[in-house]
Amino acid sequence: MRARANLMVQQRQLIVAEQRDVTPDLRWLTLEAPELTRSVRAGQYLLVRCAEAGSYDPLLRRPLFVAATEPALGQIALLYAPNERGLAWLARTRAGDTLDVLGPCGRGFTLEPRTRTLLLIGAGPGLAALLLLARLAAAQQVAVTLLAGAANAELLPPAYLLPGEVEYQTFVPWQLSDFIAPGGTAATSSYNLPAAIAWADQVAVALPNAAAPALAQLIRTTKFRWERGFASALLEGPLICGVGACGVCGIELRKGIRMLCSDGPVFDLRDLP
Repeated sequence: MRARANLMVQQRQLIVAEQRDVTPDLRWLTLEAPELTRSVRAGQYLLVRCAEAGSYDPLLRRPLFVAATEPALGQIALLYAPNERGLAWLARTRAGDTLDVLGPCGRGFTLEPRTRTLLLIGAGPGLAALLLLARLAAAQQVAVTLLAGAANAELLPPAYLLPGEVEYQTFVPWQLSDFIAPGGTAATSSYNLPAAIAWADQVAVALPNAAAPALAQLIRTTKFRWERGFASALLEGPLICGVGACGVCGIELRKGIRMLCSDGPVFDLRDLP
């Protein structure tokens, strides 16, 4: 299975269609990529080379999650914070520039056919993947709620990046402990997360890995029956080669060691230890 997924990872030269600020801390980068608009899945990412032609400084490519697709225009979009030198270089590119990318990489989210209500919970770079999932689900008449958290409001995607029918709630500053107490019980909060989980047909999250056990425990105490496919998590970690060759991103799951970059970064929450 891993080898088949790796065949999808191709080197591409993509032209920048547009680059703009969406908040003081976030950039929206639109790329001409007609071959990707109908095939890329929410939770997959591109490895972008962030250096001048002929230079290998910085050496490593930067992983960026696809945040939107526009098949009619043949374009995809990336959402990122230019908070380090590689992404700062990327933020200086302009329309007409060409980017060297690898992708799409990894395994993304799967929207179950039975899903009519979808709960999304995210914070950090993985929020971009949830934007795409929200768009795809809303297009299938799925009722979507997105709970997004950040240390400050400038790190939250603006509401206009989402379809109008998506319920979008933001929390600043964000801590999962505001919603889940130790032991996976409901915490005191203005938002009733256990009720939202009970309401949902499916849950997809992009949170720091340390939050996954508490969230999994909350689901166990909320749902009488927790089937595989109900809850999935985009895990954080190094995404270096995209094909599982370097071994840097190995993580231990219930079924053994898996490569975050190629076997994930999305996993069923039941598989997390």
